[in-house]
Amino acid sequence: MCKPKRGVKRDDSKETYKLPHRLIEKKRRDRINECIAQLKDLLPEHLKLTTLGHLEKAVVLELTLKHLKALTALTEQQHQKIIALQNGKRDKSP
Repeated sequence: MCKPKRGVKRDDSKETYKLPHRLIEKKRRDRINECIAQLKDLLPEHLKLTTLGHLEKAVVLELTLKHLKALTALTEQQHQKIIALQNGKRDKSP
């Protein structure tokens, strides 16, 4: 029985490596796709209607970012109003 030359891989070992790698990669893609589907479901309807037909994955991600940025800005505005109201109460207290 001959030893294989260095740097040369046997075909059967290559296949045993690829099969688990393919399954791992498929599971990873499936998880990504599931998360994108969940993000799509969370988007408000008015954002979904800005595109015609099927929402591509990239569009879902872009719309999600747009929505999160809008929510973050709104939250910051509300926070500033609360601070202003609290400061106004402090100024009026005897």
